[in-house]
Amino acid sequence: MSETYEAILTRMTDTFTQMAGFEPEQASDIALRMKVLAGEIYSLTAEIDWIRQQMFPHTATGPQLDFHAQQRGLTRRKGHKATGVVVFMLEMPLEYSFVVPAGTVCTTDDGSLNFVTVQDGPIEQGSTMAWLSCEAEDSGIRYNVGHGEVKTIVTYLSVGIRINNASGFSGGTDDEDDESLRQRIFDSYRNIPTGANAAFYRQLAESVEGVQSASVSADANNLGYVLVVLGGRGAAPTTAVMNEATALLQQYTPLGITLQTQPTATHTVNTAVTLTVQDGFTAAEVISRTEENIRRFFLDMRVGETFYTAALGRAILATEGVANYALSSSMEDITVNASTMVVLGTLTVTAA
Repeated sequence: MSETYEAILTRMTDTFTQMAGFEPEQASDIALRMKVLAGEIYSLTAEIDWIRQQMFPHTATGPQLDFHAQQRGLTRRKGHKATGVVVFMLEMPLEYSFVVPAGTVCTTDDGSLNFVTVQDGPIEQGSTMAWLSCEAEDSGIRYNVGHGEVKTIVTYLSVGIRINNASGFSGGTDDEDDESLRQRIFDSYRNIPTGANAAFYRQLAESVEGVQSASVSADANNLGYVLVVLGGRGAAPTTAVMNEATALLQQYTPLGITLQTQPTATHTVNTAVTLTVQDGFTAAEVISRTEENIRRFFLDMRVGETFYTAALGRAILATEGVANYALSSSMEDITVNASTMVVLGTLTVTAA
């Protein structure tokens, strides 16, 4: 850690006093010059500290960590937009058909989260409702709102319409954070692919957008048979992602190897937590932040990874405003096989 500006200036002033035999006046030319020089030295040492931090993946952050990842053939995973269905309701039937256009913007009560229709939605003559698929305006876990929370239309429509989301929005994820990307960089050094080992297939599969983790196993009774189980973020991958990953893996499969892929099975964990909130924090804001951290914890689970209640507890206690917590008595550690991934089921967070 570099010296502070004050420490540098003090050291310069003390050295000058020792060599000149007197202290410089604060308003003198030499004192002003030393202040300017001390500022420049401090800026340079701070820059050197920053460069030293960004030189290694252990301490690099942000775009500089991305550069380290690129050296290992990795990229930061992008977040996904939440999707759901919104019901558009007329007060009474019209004598003509009306179309709710694609791109119509809806929002939550406080106007903080916007959702956009992805298709035209005709309300036929004599009808009063249309169910339209919508997606979040941006990616992020905060867009995973519950049933009935999207109630306001932002886009002007020529007729009076009420709206309500028929089900909760789901599937929204944040961009991969630094710690998750850092761990993948470390893993790439620990498990060096050699062309046909498990690390090779795993790294190749996880390079496909939409594949968060992969489990690779061989059949002891069938020489040359390899099974790659693919997992997404908090769910099995989509069919399109499975097809893309399978094509890529088969492209690099050596002669004599029979490779098969399959989506991960899921083991659902219903989670109930009671919080003790620290003084100075409101229960509502702490509950909201805790729910977000719990969802992120489960979204980071990998295929074949054991679920530990203690690990979930660390994520809860890391939430600002949480003094203590208690999990439902039914929750326990869960060990799954290499083709199964633990995912979040229902989530209930309350304050004691």
